Amino acid sequence: MKIICLFLFLLGVGQCWAVSEVPDSVISFEYIQRIHLQEPNQTLQLLDSIEEHHVPGLQPFEIDMLRSMCYEVRGEYLLEERFARKALAQDSIRLVPMRKLRVLAMLLTTLVEQGKNEDAIRFGKQMMELARQLDRPDKEASVYFNLGRMHRNMERRDEALTFYRKGISLIEDTKNVSVMARLSTAYGGMMGIFIDSGNYEEAIKIGKLREALIRRMSKMSGPPAGYIDQQYGYCYSKMAYIFLQAGKKEEAAEYYNRFEQTEMSKSPFGASEIVPYLLEMRRYEEVLRLNTVDMLAYRQGGNGNDTLNYNYSVILDRFAQAYRGLKLYEKADAYQQRLTVLLDSIYSREQASRAHEYATVFRLHEKELQLANTQVEVQKRNFLMGGLCCLLFFLVIFLVITCRNLTITRRKNRIVVKQIEELLAQREELHKVCCGNPEALLDEKGKNQESQPDGTGISDSVSDCADNISMENRRFLRMEYAVVKDKLFLQPDFGRDELISLSNINKNDLPRNLRKYANADNVSSYLNRLRVEYAIKLMKEKPNLSFDAIAKEASFNSHSTFYRAFYKVCGMTPAQYMKAFGKENDSQFE
Repeated sequence: MKIICLFLFLLGVGQCWAVSEVPDSVISFEYIQRIHLQEPNQTLQLLDSIEEHHVPGLQPFEIDMLRSMCYEVRGEYLLEERFARKALAQDSIRLVPMRKLRVLAMLLTTLVEQGKNEDAIRFGKQMMELARQLDRPDKEASVYFNLGRMHRNMERRDEALTFYRKGISLIEDTKNVSVMARLSTAYGGMMGIFIDSGNYEEAIKIGKLREALIRRMSKMSGPPAGYIDQQYGYCYSKMAYIFLQAGKKEEAAEYYNRFEQTEMSKSPFGASEIVPYLLEMRRYEEVLRLNTVDMLAYRQGGNGNDTLNYNYSVILDRFAQAYRGLKLYEKADAYQQRLTVLLDSIYSREQASRAHEYATVFRLHEKELQLANTQVEVQKRNFLMGGLCCLLFFLVIFLVITCRNLTITRRKNRIVVKQIEELLAQREELHKVCCGNPEALLDEKGKNQESQPDGTGISDSVSDCADNISMENRRFLRMEYAVVKDKLFLQPDFGRDELISLSNINKNDLPRNLRKYANADNVSSYLNRLRVEYAIKLMKEKPNLSFDAIAKEASFNSHSTFYRAFYKVCGMTPAQYMKAFGKENDSQFE
């Protein structure tokens, strides 16, 4: 509660708070070190606020060390390593041997957890040399124990045992309770190695040494309440299992009874330590009872109902073993399936957590770079201002060029519109010449010749052109005339077969005629051209219609299809065409 109040205090008052109002006992390395185990997330937020507001009481290297400790509790070893390295690089750590020794120990632990063996060996050597200089055999032993864990993870049991023995030899006669606790953990590690290799006699010897060590610790002051009972519970449960594996059932039963006399055996989580022994004894009903209590306590206890972890997978696996021993195979398979799903989920979450950890490292790196470059950015301000002026200058030039290009584009559009209008008029005249009434054509031709003696009229030029048109072209023009006159191209089902039937053109010659006389790649392209020409006519005749309405009336399926077809035929959008058409008419009027 105290840390939460402090955090809210720092966030609320911001830059205007009075440092003297914050108790020195709160802003201290010792206090935050005590609370980080219970509330690592809030501790990290508190450290961020302390660093942001430059709160006195903590040095930068202490903040880095505390962050490293918090990330160790959270199991984010990459971030733990990052801040341990950052602290180690500072003179306040590097030049003070005891501080350096402590940070090296933190760094070595996280490197072993991550499997970074080369770095672990390198920093382990540094720590070992420094521990010898400072006459700290406990720290030197810690290096050996970490190297033993590293080799055990690599399945190199002999090398691991060698390192454990070297470490134990340095502190086995210690009278310091905290060092004795580390020695007990080391004995537990050696027992695990011997159990893995099936060497139960050696495991029993180490177990008896651990039992004697716990007995020595019980006669000393210093261990926390319940610690000795817990150590006895762990030791007795392991010894019962080992003796049973070694075929010594009486000794196993004796240690089982000793375990039952501990307070640890009466707690749900503590009682589960004896389950491996019970499984080997085929006491499956007791296993189910203890496992059920353990599962219920696990769900309702201090785990936040988080069952997505390896501890819960152990519970499921024990259920499966017990039901399999009772020959209840359906229930065993059900728990085995749950175990498989759980392990897959754990793997997925670990991958996501790893990605999140890398993302956090990246953000921290970016933040550090930003802080380091602040002064450089200030010095570059004048240069950036000059660059901004240049940019504005070029922007103005760009706008001028863009406006000029738009003007040129509009002028070109007007020219294109004029050409399209002339082309449509000529095509309509050509249809009349080739497909209309011959007598009317002669009368119209004579009238045009009389009104225009120089012979420069549209009808004369079209008529002269018509005289030179091949029969194939005439056939195509008659087809197109019929399609346009009856607006067949607006029919949804009108296509290639209808064109062939209408024109009597061979189906193999139709694509060639379309390319030669209509500049169309296929029937669809040809019909779209006719629809676009019809749409142009509609836009001029019905200027109040929207483009969507024109597209629909011109038999286009969608707005986008209409725009694509129009742009392909005219080289501009319908809006640009109408704008250019209006300008062209205005210029002609003027």
